[in-house]
Amino acid sequence: MPKKVDRAARRDEIVRTYLKIAARDGMEAATTRALAAELGVAVGSLWHYFSGFDEVLASAFRMIFDRTNARIGHLVEGLDGLAALRAMLEEVLPIGSVPRDEAYVVVSFWGRVAANPSVGSLQVAVERQWRRQMSGFLREAVDAEELHPDAPVEDIADALLYLVTASQFERVLGTPLGQGVRLWQILRHHLAPWMTERAAQQWHPPSRAAGDSEEADASGAPEA
Repeated sequence: MPKKVDRAARRDEIVRTYLKIAARDGMEAATTRALAAELGVAVGSLWHYFSGFDEVLASAFRMIFDRTNARIGHLVEGLDGLAALRAMLEEVLPIGSVPRDEAYVVVSFWGRVAANPSVGSLQVAVERQWRRQMSGFLREAVDAEELHPDAPVEDIADALLYLVTASQFERVLGTPLGQGVRLWQILRHHLAPWMTERAAQQWHPPSRAAGDSEEADASGAPEA
């Protein structure tokens, strides 16, 4: 009798392999042919599990979202207010090797929306969840007197979410605005008018943001 294949496990393996190739060799190298070769199968066999490459990319996007949320959940455990918001932002901004690699997949996924508008529904789900989390942390910051009582929490959450989204493009394009320290400065600019003096004194760029910018400068990126 033919061996029974766990369809869900096989789909998961294909997506993980796609992400491995993209991180190791770059997005241009993460083709269906390279994916099949890495798995040791014929290209046609991939489409027993996916309807096409768009579905592979959408599944990779969803996996990145799930991984990011797992990292956020671990980092914000026991935190609240601006400390929790900071931990979340360090994961969703493309600062550090893992978020940088993931940004390339995310931007490639967005590039498919013009040809396949239905894939945009995943981005809507991502933004809805992250906005809810950001708003919650901001409200905690108001209660803890880290932000002024009249801070427009929902507007700030919108601005931060927009920054997170735009930063993915800047990172992939290799612009000065995609460098870690610059991203953190822009983020602080949105929060600073509403921060209390005590909170402002404690808000510094994460160490990996500085390293991220130094790496960009060394690779020949334009100076900020």
